[in-house]
Amino acid sequence: MPDCASLWATGPHSMAEPTPSPTPAPMAATIGAAKIAGLYALISAVWILASDRLVQILAPDAAWMTGLSILKGWFFVAVTATMLFFMVKHLVAGLASREAQLHTLIHTIPDLVWLKDPDGKYLACNLAFERFFGAREADIVGKSDYDFVPKDQADFFRQKDREALEAGGPRVNEEWVTMAGSGERVLLETLKTPMRDGAGALVGVLGIGRDMTLHHTLVREQARLQAQLHQAQKMETVGRFAGGVAHDYNNMLGVILANADLALYQMDPGRPERKFVGEIVKAARHSADLTAQMLAFARRQPLDPKVVDLNQAVEDLRGVLERMAGPRIQLVWAPGQDLWPVRVDPTQLDQVVTNLVVNARDAIQGEGRIELETRNAVLTRDDCGALEEASPGEYTTLQVTDTGCGMEPDLLAHIFEPFFTTKPSGKGTGLGLALVQSIVKQNRGILLVDSTPGQGTTFRIMLPRLQVVAEAPKEA
Repeated sequence: MPDCASLWATGPHSMAEPTPSPTPAPMAATIGAAKIAGLYALISAVWILASDRLVQILAPDAAWMTGLSILKGWFFVAVTATMLFFMVKHLVAGLASREAQLHTLIHTIPDLVWLKDPDGKYLACNLAFERFFGAREADIVGKSDYDFVPKDQADFFRQKDREALEAGGPRVNEEWVTMAGSGERVLLETLKTPMRDGAGALVGVLGIGRDMTLHHTLVREQARLQAQLHQAQKMETVGRFAGGVAHDYNNMLGVILANADLALYQMDPGRPERKFVGEIVKAARHSADLTAQMLAFARRQPLDPKVVDLNQAVEDLRGVLERMAGPRIQLVWAPGQDLWPVRVDPTQLDQVVTNLVVNARDAIQGEGRIELETRNAVLTRDDCGALEEASPGEYTTLQVTDTGCGMEPDLLAHIFEPFFTTKPSGKGTGLGLALVQSIVKQNRGILLVDSTPGQGTTFRIMLPRLQVVAEAPKEA
């Protein structure tokens, strides 16, 4: 079986579309050998003629001539053998050096490099490819993909080999593979091309695989950051617009409510018009609630952050939350033990909790359960890899779980968009969850949601733990 270097060293005609060369490798070798043979024949002829003439001059008789001729022959053999030794040594050393350099070059390349014969048997590979199969080159050569990887993956590799051979040129594809040496899963960009020798005969399929995992990760991260930037810019624009409109609208609502309340106050209880004025007041107050949410959504800083115990905050709201849930829904409260304190605006925290409970209530058709739970949590760097805008550290978690209808993934992707709602007209503003997300982000928190259609939804709010620094004891 030929070694790796000899297989790579097929001259400028190794690829499917070789660059034209003035002299093919076999022809160049023949010409070089003919030159050496001709030079050797010329030197030998000159030596024979000159040495014979010298022997005739120096030898006084036939016996001397015979002795000198024998000595001349042995001298010619010795000189010829010495010359042949150094010539062969020089040629072999040059060839060995070239093969060693080529071997080092191939095995130093960080990309996976391999060569198969037309039947899919491996002819050579480099060190990087050895890590893929978890075997040495000597154990790989002569075997096929079916000896190292599952059949479906081997079929895929073989199909790509055939495509490259049929196309007569390079073919590129991407494939996820598992490195047998480390168990690491990597994305390879694989180039395969037919390889030919100097005479144009097909040697096999040359493959080069480059690890694109980091590049793939960076591209995904760039796309995620661009999406976050786009979302932030959109939210900023919507917030400014909503804040400006809500402020002016709120002023006009004040006038409407004041006049409607005054009309009701001055109107006799028995007049039928009181019903219509009452509807005006009802609609105006609903609109006032909407503008209050819009103003809160447009706000970019916490109003009055304080040290808050989440258990106590939820306990204080418990009566209000039970009335919001209604008699058909059971409200379950599971406070965590030794809960870490957080720093947040209490008013904003109340908005978050009430919005989540109202959202959970509206998702439940008929009887159901809403569970509120608090706990401490620690996020590691590995945990943060799958979360957006998350940092490792200690967090206090508030979780709201319902047994409602749940949400499909395509719907889940839009729930935090301002004014997006699936509720009937007049039943929802589409600002509740957008407001929750805005408040959580203002307080450097994390908002997670998990929903399964037909089973329910869980919202998880993680607020950074407040690190309380103990005061040093005062000296007496």
